[in-house]
Amino acid sequence: MRKMRRRPALKPFVPVWIGALLLTAAPAFPAPAAKAGTLDVRFLYLPPGTSDPSYHTAIWLEDSKGALVTTLYVSNELSGSVYKLGRVCPDWVKLADWAKAPKDLVDAVTGPTPNVGSGSLSFDLSEAGVAPGTYRFRMQVHIIERYNMLFQGKLTVGDAGQDVEIETLYQPAKPEIGTDVVRDVRVHYTPAGAN
Repeated sequence: MRKMRRRPALKPFVPVWIGALLLTAAPAFPAPAAKAGTLDVRFLYLPPGTSDPSYHTAIWLEDSKGALVTTLYVSNELSGSVYKLGRVCPDWVKLADWAKAPKDLVDAVTGPTPNVGSGSLSFDLSEAGVAPGTYRFRMQVHIIERYNMLFQGKLTVGDAGQDVEIETLYQPAKPEIGTDVVRDVRVHYTPAGAN
């Protein structure tokens, strides 16, 4: 009589095999998109010196290559028609192509020209369509004629808060009008969900 070899039972391996099959066959669900936080911009607009500055202002974000990501704020007159002059906030004007901007964007980011004194603006970066990443913050203020001030710094949108280190540039030079026009620009990023 021939002895039959007994095969080992496969039953203990079946749940492992089925589990592995389900894991590889299950649809991949993307992780929820990280939300951007809030950008707070504080500044001091000084009273006029020997000439009256226009104080026309634009605030925007650029990517690492210098392309416009989004306009966050534009003062009323600049948004309305002054941008057509080309010498008022020229860095923003070159990037924004404002004449072709959608009306809902224009309405969403246009606001009153800041008053002389301390002021602040706050931006919900998720609402503005800004994803986590590294950007260049830029704020340009027209002084007089062809003179502008540019405040800029590297901004990282993500999980950590940040005080943006701001560099101040006068374009093409600092006008002799007896005042700095704008100073004490402070930019702080707060991640989503942080208080």
